[in-house]
Amino acid sequence: MTTGNFWNLNQGPAIIRTVAVLLVAFLAMSYEIQGGMLAMLPHVMKPTAWLAFALFIMAFTASSIQILFPGSYGRWAMKNRRYIGLSFALVHFVHAGLVLSNLALTDATRTVGELSGGGLAYVFLGLMALTSNNASVRKLGAKNWKRLHKIGSYYIWLIFVARSLGELPGNLPSGGVIAVIGLTALMFRISAWRKLRK
Repeated sequence: MTTGNFWNLNQGPAIIRTVAVLLVAFLAMSYEIQGGMLAMLPHVMKPTAWLAFALFIMAFTASSIQILFPGSYGRWAMKNRRYIGLSFALVHFVHAGLVLSNLALTDATRTVGELSGGGLAYVFLGLMALTSNNASVRKLGAKNWKRLHKIGSYYIWLIFVARSLGELPGNLPSGGVIAVIGLTALMFRISAWRKLRK
């Protein structure tokens, strides 16, 4: 299969299956290497957050990249954006389970602000995942559906970037990379919006 043919594929559920298999393999391997759940937790929370962020950015920038830089990748991302987004939801809810397990089983703590801010992001993510189907678009109406997904995606973007910036400079280099990528993604969205308005 050539690279060009790959980017022209509508891969749909295969994306979710691939992400799920990789996630399970990573967690199982970490469990075996670290020798148990408690020992594993410090080593899997950040990688799952990074994977979730990568999938989120792919979905968040899909239409912007196709508008600004039309090509095979942009077409592929647009065709598969729903499934990329659902893969993000899968990984991020697993990440939430790991974080909650860490809070419950260790002496780790989170502030009320962190829990409430992150909790609202998960509410939006859950609603977006549940409505990522054609039936929900028809039931909610295209305008309301777009409003939900737009507000939700920007709020989730804000949480990723704000958390990363808030942990600097101690969280280098990963926090800095996430913040830079997140701000660049926002610039893509703004540039694409401006291009469409011309």
